[in-house]
Amino acid sequence: MHNIKLALPPNIYVGTKAELVVEAIRTAILTGDILPGARITEQRVKDKLKVSSSPIREAFHQLEAEGLLTRSPHIGTTVTSLEIEDAKELYHIQALLQSTALQICCNKLTQEDIAEAKTLNNEMKNLIQKKINVKTIRVVNYKFHMILCGKNVYPWLTRLISALWIRLPTQSVWLAPKRPMHIVKEHEKILKAVGNKDGILAGSLMRKHLKNSQSVLFEGQDK
Repeated sequence: MHNIKLALPPNIYVGTKAELVVEAIRTAILTGDILPGARITEQRVKDKLKVSSSPIREAFHQLEAEGLLTRSPHIGTTVTSLEIEDAKELYHIQALLQSTALQICCNKLTQEDIAEAKTLNNEMKNLIQKKINVKTIRVVNYKFHMILCGKNVYPWLTRLISALWIRLPTQSVWLAPKRPMHIVKEHEKILKAVGNKDGILAGSLMRKHLKNSQSVLFEGQDK
């Protein structure tokens, strides 16, 4: 964990220090500041976040339960690495969960939710055009998806989706020549369906959207 960026982020769910530590580590994994297989120690987290041992241990236990961290007697605690078949399975589950979540919460998303999602998608488009680093784009994309999955409607469902999302190896998707702008355009189609309160179409488009990214990752199809 040398020279990683680890900070307590503002969060929609959190209230305790343990929850804040959980979100800080999740964010660092999402952005690639902590890589799969990297060792993470209680002392390093304490030095970075300036919190006591108790919430760090609680956070470690929660992240282990979610499968984000792995504890080994001789190695210590590390960020869980994924085998390719595990990653494929996670993408399949993610597509099912997100499409279902969007379908059932579509009519409950507010105009403010939709406006925020549109703002994030436009921000993503600008970042891609300016060739801003992938870390920033991945975070904006994550926020976009969490809104449409109902973070303000079904927070527990969104927590489950978030825990799986963090583990997905998405960086190479953003390095493909065509895929980033295709993602933005697919988001626009999803948002149009959401704006029309067509949950079935929105869910179907979300499932196709995630499957397209899966094809880029595992089959090299840049679409």
